Amino acid sequence: MEETIKEYKEKGITDADIKTLHTHSGSDVGVFRRLAQRRLFNEPFAYLFNKAKFLGNDFYVDRRVYIPNSETEQMVEALFKEIKNGDTVVDVGCGSGAIAVSIKLRVPQVTVFGVELDPTALEVARHNADFFKAKVQFVESLYVDDLGISAPEYVIADLPYGDKDHLLDTNNEQEIPHLPPVSFWHPAGSLAAYQELIASILKKKWKTVLFFETGKVEKEQVAKIIPPGLQWEYVQTTPNYSFTKIHFS
Repeated sequence: MEETIKEYKEKGITDADIKTLHTHSGSDVGVFRRLAQRRLFNEPFAYLFNKAKFLGNDFYVDRRVYIPNSETEQMVEALFKEIKNGDTVVDVGCGSGAIAVSIKLRVPQVTVFGVELDPTALEVARHNADFFKAKVQFVESLYVDDLGISAPEYVIADLPYGDKDHLLDTNNEQEIPHLPPVSFWHPAGSLAAYQELIASILKKKWKTVLFFETGKVEKEQVAKIIPPGLQWEYVQTTPNYSFTKIHFS
């Protein structure tokens, strides 16, 4: 193992990454080499180990889904302070299901829907819901267009937003090419996905509250996508993180 570790250090893998890989592979040189070779290409550890922690739980992830960011927990915790038993919550762009499943685990008497554009991502979300025995209803939908339900009390979304100048602290620009293209940046530009989600909700004529992650995007930029007449709030929890709330009424 020592010679193998030396080999991959010389190839450029950091001491910290070597330690993580060694801990995971133990004394199995073959496993270490396979993981180290993938890491050379900047593949995220979450994909190497098929695991990402969110709100204290380890969720299964692979290349079909975006890797949940720890910063997003702040938005979900804010939602927890508002929802009550009997409410319905829709997680738009649910990916791995981390948000939807976490909501159901924390508040079991809430009805939770997870909607997702990519059917392969829904496979991962359903796997996680089954593992945690969380009764989340998953629907393949473009935003909320294809969701045939009455207005939920809350909608929550962590959709592709931002750009290279607004990466969260837990994002690694070198790892981005490994993420599903539909999960990261919208080709129409920053906040375009949220603009389309807002239009989708307005088309439904829902009276609901939308929570959406805005990260490091400035309030002035967010203001440009809010239609006139809607009450909204930009919530900055730390210097490097924000989410936004819109009240549809």
